[in-house]
Amino acid sequence: MTVNEFVKWIYPQAKLAGDIDPIFTTAQAALESGWGKAAIGNNLLGITKGKSWRGPVQLVTTTEFFSTPTVKFTAPEAVISVTKLKDRCYKYKVKRFFRLYNTAAEGLKDHAAILQKPQFKDAWAYRHDARQFVRKLQDNINSKYATDINYVATMDKMFAMVESAVKQLKLG
Repeated sequence: MTVNEFVKWIYPQAKLAGDIDPIFTTAQAALESGWGKAAIGNNLLGITKGKSWRGPVQLVTTTEFFSTPTVKFTAPEAVISVTKLKDRCYKYKVKRFFRLYNTAAEGLKDHAAILQKPQFKDAWAYRHDARQFVRKLQDNINSKYATDINYVATMDKMFAMVESAVKQLKLG
C-alpha cells in the first residue's frame, strides 16, 4: 500500500475514531503497521494485550526499548534477547500478545480510549495538536506511551508525510 492509499483509507476513519487529531492517529497507525503492511488482526496501532483486554490476541515477535536489562514477562510472553544501546537504554526482542480487532475502525476507537486513561491525562489537553500531543505522551510526567527512544522524532517525520498526503488528497 502506498502512503496516499494508506492515508486515504485510515485518515477518514481516524477523524471518526475519537477526539484526537487524525494526523496523530493516522501517523501512528502508519508507523506501527508499516503503512498497513504489518497490521496484526486489524491492530494498526500495535496495541499490546494489557491487563484489562478480554478479547482475542495473537503472540507476535516485536521490539521494545527499556531502561533496564532485567524486564520480564509472564509466559508465554517472553524476552528473546536484550542489546544494550547506551546507558539506561536496552533494545529487547520479545514475544508479546497483541489485541485483535474485527475492523480497523474498532482498533482506532480502542486506541482513542487508551489515550484517555489516567496515565496519559497530562497529554490529553494537547490531543488536537499532533506534535504537542506526542511530546506530552513522551515527557515522563506520567506514563510514556511508547518505549522507542526516538519516538518523537520518528513521529514528526510521519506527521509530515501524512500531512502532505492529506493535502494532496484534499482530505482536510
